[in-house]
Amino acid sequence: FNVEMLLPVIVASEMGSEYELEAVKAQTIIARSEFYRKLQEKKNLSSVLTQIREETEFREGEILQALIENLNYEKAVTETESEVLAVDGKLQLTPYHELSAGRTRDGAEVLHSEEYAYLKSVESDMDKGSEDFLNSVYINQSVLPERLVIKSRDSAGYVTEILADGDILEGESFRKGMGLSSANFTIQKIGKEIRFLCKGRGHGLGFSQYGGNEMAKEKKSAEEILEFYFPEMELVDIYRDVLQYL
Repeated sequence: FNVEMLLPVIVASEMGSEYELEAVKAQTIIARSEFYRKLQEKKNLSSVLTQIREETEFREGEILQALIENLNYEKAVTETESEVLAVDGKLQLTPYHELSAGRTRDGAEVLHSEEYAYLKSVESDMDKGSEDFLNSVYINQSVLPERLVIKSRDSAGYVTEILADGDILEGESFRKGMGLSSANFTIQKIGKEIRFLCKGRGHGLGFSQYGGNEMAKEKKSAEEILEFYFPEMELVDIYRDVLQYL
């Protein structure tokens, strides 16, 4: 099986066609890294392919249109062939999100394990320039717990725990359940509604697609972009440096 043939489809499902080539190349390296990491963990090509199919099956038309309109997906795969991100020659989780809240999150802090300490928090100030940086969601108070209190935040400002009528809820799970763009939010009562003002889009770990695209506009290479967002990881050749150990 040649994963390089599938990568344009995967990346087109993860990143829109409006992104700069170097940002698409950075996302491609992340996608390749994740494919082989999942393959390494599951030891089963069929299950990895099934997961990809489930994640893309309802967007086939949209993905095909993006591939037809933009040749950057194919070009990115060709120009980064066999490149993956690793830590000491080992494949590790390489997360990405659409837009940070101005700083990406610390892996050990968010995932509660030193195993993810290589995911360092970095300043991503350029994200603040996005028109999508701030997002408000209004929810009728009647469908929410009577008492909502933010209990704790991480060092990047994302809510990690929230008290809902005395029960402790995990911040990321709460934001997904409420349909919020990010767990970096504040709560404000306005009349009979509760306003959640969110910063950024997504979980905030790893690569900020918007920030990476802004760097690409400034002529930064995919390698420089990835070095910025994953300072503890290194680019290696999957065939020469990693697969021999799988």
